Amino acid sequence: MCPALAITPQAKSYLDNVLDLLETHYVRSDTINWTELRQKAYQLAANAQRPSDTYLAIEQVLAEIGEGHMYFIPAPQAGQGSEARTMYGGGLELRRAGNFIIRLTPGGPAQKAGLEIGDQIEMVNGRPLILPEELFSYRQGQTVELLVYRARTDQRKTVRLSLTEPLQPPKPTAWLLGQKFGYLDLPRHSLADARQLDYARQVQQAIRAVDAQMPCGWVVDLRNNAGGLFYSMLLGVGPLLGEGYVGGLVGPKSKEQWIYQDGKVLVRSGDATKVMVQLEQPYRLRTVNSPVAVLMGPETTSAGEALVIAFKGRPNTRFFGEPSYGFTTALRMFELPDGARIAIAVAFFADREGQPYDQQLEPDESLFTEWGFFQSEKDEVLQGALVWLQNQPVCRDTRP
Repeated sequence: MCPALAITPQAKSYLDNVLDLLETHYVRSDTINWTELRQKAYQLAANAQRPSDTYLAIEQVLAEIGEGHMYFIPAPQAGQGSEARTMYGGGLELRRAGNFIIRLTPGGPAQKAGLEIGDQIEMVNGRPLILPEELFSYRQGQTVELLVYRARTDQRKTVRLSLTEPLQPPKPTAWLLGQKFGYLDLPRHSLADARQLDYARQVQQAIRAVDAQMPCGWVVDLRNNAGGLFYSMLLGVGPLLGEGYVGGLVGPKSKEQWIYQDGKVLVRSGDATKVMVQLEQPYRLRTVNSPVAVLMGPETTSAGEALVIAFKGRPNTRFFGEPSYGFTTALRMFELPDGARIAIAVAFFADREGQPYDQQLEPDESLFTEWGFFQSEKDEVLQGALVWLQNQPVCRDTRP
């Protein structure tokens, strides 16, 4: 029987580096018994010979800390890199919980097949649909048979959908509701590089088009915003947020302010101010401080929650829906010597008054979203927001 191997100096040094990073930078570090947690980590990695042998211990440390927003990415394995296969979705986006359609590509295969926002896909080719990926994993050009439930009419129908359109990142959209209210649907945004400006530009162009129709107030829907690239999303909604300080970060080792000014998102930390993203021709709203109703819910996550917070303290603003997910921390990514990475929560999002948020965000008016009625006249969250907007002085005297 071979004797158990002891952890090597190389593996221990690697593990210690991760534990040091967590103890130094984690925003709730003072709530952790680090002596006890280190001992647990060493026990889990007792036989580790290489840095990769400590991965399980690192994952367990994160689980013990219990900060769901933080995560660990192992180093890529040699020869593992391969091209991701293009997925085809037929021009629709599904809400992960329940497989409700939350977006349709105008003129896309799904819309042409008669599918509507709020439809719930129950079965694909005779099999229950558990996760959206199961629909999107079919090959280009395949036709699938969907069993769809439409809550608005309380009917089920069978639809044949051709998967001829590659899955695309969701796009921000806006339109006029009831001839007097602007509605802005802001989805998640995760495309880096130059394309992050495309998102911001699309948002401001959408605001411009609706603002030309003279809305008296606005609905900003963040119920399906699961986060992503915060600064580009903030840049997009800048015209509605207004110029100036709109929030920031507060942490034991970091404090920064977010500023929207002249089509730029600035971050001020101490005496330094840095331009994060900017648009060359930013839009300015016709009416400053128009009333804004912000819609939120349990899938409003991370950077989506930061957007909610950016609207807090804005004049003539009210929040409707359900509590957010609760990932109200800013992550900082640290690269480890072997190429692995760990994302650590280093600060809390804070509002214009400097008030940090360390848990779920609560709406002003608690209303539940029935996703089968999403964006319809039976969408209680949307309708509650419209009632409030209608009662604002600037909207009482406008056309019905």
